[in-house]
Amino acid sequence: MVSLAAKIIKYIILMGVYPIVGLCGIIANIINIIIYIRNGFSESVNVSLLGLAISDLLSLIFTVLFIVLLNPKYMESPDLDWISIDFALLILVYPRLATVQISCVITVYITVERCLCFVIPLRVKTLLTPKRSAFVLLTIVVLALPNLALPYTAAKLDWRWDPYFNRTAIGLVLTRHDSFELLRINYMINLSLQLGSILALVLSNVALALSVNRQAKWRAQTTATTSQLGQTPAPNRSRPNGVTTNRNKRLAKMIQFLSMIHFVTYFLSTSFYVISLVLPAFRLHGQYHYEYVFCGMAAVVAQALNSSINIVFYYRMNKSFRNTFNKMFRKRVVGVGIFITEHNAMNNTTT
Repeated sequence: MVSLAAKIIKYIILMGVYPIVGLCGIIANIINIIIYIRNGFSESVNVSLLGLAISDLLSLIFTVLFIVLLNPKYMESPDLDWISIDFALLILVYPRLATVQISCVITVYITVERCLCFVIPLRVKTLLTPKRSAFVLLTIVVLALPNLALPYTAAKLDWRWDPYFNRTAIGLVLTRHDSFELLRINYMINLSLQLGSILALVLSNVALALSVNRQAKWRAQTTATTSQLGQTPAPNRSRPNGVTTNRNKRLAKMIQFLSMIHFVTYFLSTSFYVISLVLPAFRLHGQYHYEYVFCGMAAVVAQALNSSINIVFYYRMNKSFRNTFNKMFRKRVVGVGIFITEHNAMNNTTT
């Protein structure tokens, strides 16, 4: 009974929750990419947010394709000459993990970038130019490639015996005597990156919050002093003006929200990694099989949600994003309304 209920819940998540979240996230990130391209790259943060949207989009595409291969039609068919879970693991899971890690590191970089806007506000534009941000993002991707290559060095798709259906099919085959060691190294690197990213997110957000509060106190003290003296505050070349400060605060708040969501989702997946490392029975074919499956699915759903809901924060907290979004979709709504009005008018004329 427990097994049947667990299977039903698993299929609901696999065939219902995953596709809906994944497809909505793909659409949302395509919109993000279009808007940031339209807004231009005069500021480095736009380059970073575009890179994050591209990484999230790739992660969601891999997730949706992964769910397609986990369809019971492929998983439970003895007539296929290929093993769907092996194809999903080698072709989709490892690239998805790489894009997820890249997204997390980019989020850390964006948080540090915003922190510098408060610490050295007048130097940050010369220090972090759009070209330099693009170079940093490219470096993050290049550094992720060696770890991504490890599983493909250790394994390949080839004919092997499938004991589940008692047949020979194309599946995952280890290619080296040290394949298990290479896969373990890949696993430990992923775990270390997750732990390091979580720690970096916490530290950078604490630094960002302190910087925002410090600047707010400075402005309050300056305003109070000049009010008492009845003078207009003199411009200070070491501090940004009020418009820049308010804009930086909005961006800082948006990025803190994004970082908080990243922290929660990556904490779930990191906990999953740690438990499976220290508890041998917590494996796909171990004693805690169902717990392993459901925790793994929860971690993937959380990461997919994290990659999908950024558009909400961008719209609510980024004025330029919101303006471009409204222009894009209001034009379409107005166009549809004009078409319907003209169509009705033509019908009335003909009748």
